[in-house]
Amino acid sequence: MDWIKKCYSRMLIDNHITDLNPKFMSKFDPEQYVAMVRRAGVKSAMVYSCDHNGNCYYPTRIGHMHANLHGRDIFGETVRLLREAGIVPVAYYTTIFHNDSAKDHPEWRARDIDGVDHHGRYHYCCPNQPGFLAFTMEQLAEVAGYPVAGFFVDMTFWPLVCQCPACVEKFGGPAPETIDWNDPEWVRFQRFRERTMAEFGQRLTDHLKSLRPECSVVHQFSPVLHGWYLGQSSGIAAASDYGSGDFYGGRAQHRLGAKLLDAYTTHPPFEFMTSRCVNLSDHTSTRSEAELFLHAATTLANGGACFFIDAINPDGTLEERTYDRLGSVIRRLTPFTGVLERLQPRLEARCGLYFSMESCVNPALDGVPLRLLNEGSSNMGIRCNPLADEVSATAELLTRMKIPYRILTDRTEDWSGLDAVIVSNARYLSPDECARMREFVRDGGTLIATGMSSLQKRDGESSGNFQLADLFGVDFTGEFTDTVSYLKTPEEGLTACLNNRCPLVRVRDAELLGTVTVPDYPANDPERYASIHSNPPGIDTDCAGLTLHRFGRGQCVYLYSTLLRHRNASQREFGERLFRRFVPGALRSNLPPSAEVTLLRAEDGTLVVAVVNDQEDPPNIPLFDVEIEIPCAPVQSVRRVSDGKPVPVMMRDGKLLLNLERLDDVEMFEIIQR
Repeated sequence: MDWIKKCYSRMLIDNHITDLNPKFMSKFDPEQYVAMVRRAGVKSAMVYSCDHNGNCYYPTRIGHMHANLHGRDIFGETVRLLREAGIVPVAYYTTIFHNDSAKDHPEWRARDIDGVDHHGRYHYCCPNQPGFLAFTMEQLAEVAGYPVAGFFVDMTFWPLVCQCPACVEKFGGPAPETIDWNDPEWVRFQRFRERTMAEFGQRLTDHLKSLRPECSVVHQFSPVLHGWYLGQSSGIAAASDYGSGDFYGGRAQHRLGAKLLDAYTTHPPFEFMTSRCVNLSDHTSTRSEAELFLHAATTLANGGACFFIDAINPDGTLEERTYDRLGSVIRRLTPFTGVLERLQPRLEARCGLYFSMESCVNPALDGVPLRLLNEGSSNMGIRCNPLADEVSATAELLTRMKIPYRILTDRTEDWSGLDAVIVSNARYLSPDECARMREFVRDGGTLIATGMSSLQKRDGESSGNFQLADLFGVDFTGEFTDTVSYLKTPEEGLTACLNNRCPLVRVRDAELLGTVTVPDYPANDPERYASIHSNPPGIDTDCAGLTLHRFGRGQCVYLYSTLLRHRNASQREFGERLFRRFVPGALRSNLPPSAEVTLLRAEDGTLVVAVVNDQEDPPNIPLFDVEIEIPCAPVQSVRRVSDGKPVPVMMRDGKLLLNLERLDDVEMFEIIQR
């Protein structure tokens, strides 16, 4: 799998073209394909072997070959030509979203409680159906017969809450009729969905590894942010050699998503996929060169491989202008990809942001009959998910404050170098996760925990109190606020938390820093209210809203609510004051909030400082006379990566001072320490 360390620029040409019209794919030319990839200047290309329609682009023995190819093996030809051109070929294969199989084999179909087995153009097969599993294994064996360096398996997630006969039998009965995240039986069903999907992914990986042990295998992991409905877990990451996925949520999601993919990566670098289209449903609207450059620069600044997605024309041709644009971007990025290929550094930070995939649930659905659930079929929009919202808003706040951070997950065993960890509303935690947090604080770390963190075990069971009550220094009363409540502190006064029910707690042995205030009447009462438009604060309670608890050599801050998920000025200002007090590692600079600074560390100790100036409406307005202070050990030399020129070593108050006369988009500094 050495190829992944040498390829920090990659691409895919999306090819989900039907064979309904004889013109479709009739003009596909593998030589043009490879010429365009070379024009783009990337080092690796992902090639379609089978698409969502179930169309294979090689002569399959058991599936459906795209009829307009008339038996021509364009997958094999393209792979061969890529290798001859020195470009690393990776095979794309889709599963579950597999129209041909679902239509030809009704017994394989995924079905919800009402028997719905597709949404619009997309038809689904269930991974728990033995026949579909056997079919997938055989098709993958066909693909593995080609000289590719790796495999990307797409759509390894649940497109619906499946209640097909295979799922019912495997679970031991039908799903609970009503969604209830406090009910261990419902949580057990959700863990069944996560477990069986992870098992499916792992079986495919093991199968491919048995056939081609030298090849990499990854599964689509963009559902990491999309919540419980898609049924992914860290088990999908465990079945992948590195993190990979496409995201469409803008700058803030990109910055967070890159760090998530890095955290779930076993063999770095991760790859962050950026579509040259504004989204997958718009075939012609292309991002500007400035947008594409900033997307790629953000990925590289987080230590990942930039990855572009193009969309093929229905007749199989490609647009040369697209590859000229990508080529221009890749050439501008060459100094930065070069230093990453040479050093292969990983994110370094003193602050950790904890992400619990199992806790990405939607409590607002409690009490909703499963039969009435309608989440839709698109896997690209972030689903209503308080944990992901809070983690995203917290990440934005850390970026604004220039506090470098890295993501921690249930798979992260190494917490070394961290001084503070923020645990956002991680409701379902295992005893091992809780033990790791307890040990971290006992050894001198600072933990900031919010909301329902540790209230339940992963299986949904709960003692009625937080698993980490001893660490928090507070006890859960068993009651929750209404959907509107307020944190009252002597310094900030009242700070609102809206649209969330938050646990009411009382101090056990912690220091009380703030209390909870609630409205005079229930938030949704149509007759009794203080203000017709809103729910102003009314009643001060004796419940703790913010506490500080000393534990071992460290300390734990507990915040009762998810108010950090709000991006309004008052909540943001509260978060900034909280983090200034309890989260070390902020870098002093005169950079605006839109700019991000990341730290990357190579195995040989070399430090790379990356700065990305990503404004809302590119091209960017240049920044002048930029200064950044970097705490680090004594420095031997500093090199500016963009032009390779040495930079004078300037120290101030024991910190390295980096200066930029002008910053347009991105800069990196390579720092050799003594």
